[in-house]
Amino acid sequence: MTSVCFDQRSIIPDERGLRGVLGEAYPCHLEILDLTKSYAQEWKFYGKKYGWQLKVTHKGKALCYVSPLEKSLTVGLGIREEEKDILLNSKLPVKMKQELKSAKKYAEGYPLRIQIRRKSEMRTLRWVLKVLIESRS
Repeated sequence: MTSVCFDQRSIIPDERGLRGVLGEAYPCHLEILDLTKSYAQEWKFYGKKYGWQLKVTHKGKALCYVSPLEKSLTVGLGIREEEKDILLNSKLPVKMKQELKSAKKYAEGYPLRIQIRRKSEMRTLRWVLKVLIESRS
């Protein structure tokens, strides 16, 4: 995994900074904002190790965390039990199914991380977000 770019509390990510850091992944960031526009979106600082992350929530519950990295971004999701079953019996890539199957359950659900470097890698994330948004509506 690429290292955290926005690791100083005093430097909140802005459009100019994100465009420079994300490079080819910047349009993906914009698409994620659009896909989750009906949810609250807030930048939060999680310490030097994790840096600034965009937390996307609905009614106080997290949908995802978007972490800007050098030339990529990682989207962390907390998958609920019923969502896990849907995803495991779906077209989700085998590697992600294995990650989800072996994941330890936390308060926000089973962790699933998707790294995005370019627009062509958004297909799986679009589909997972669609499943989560529909199941939580």
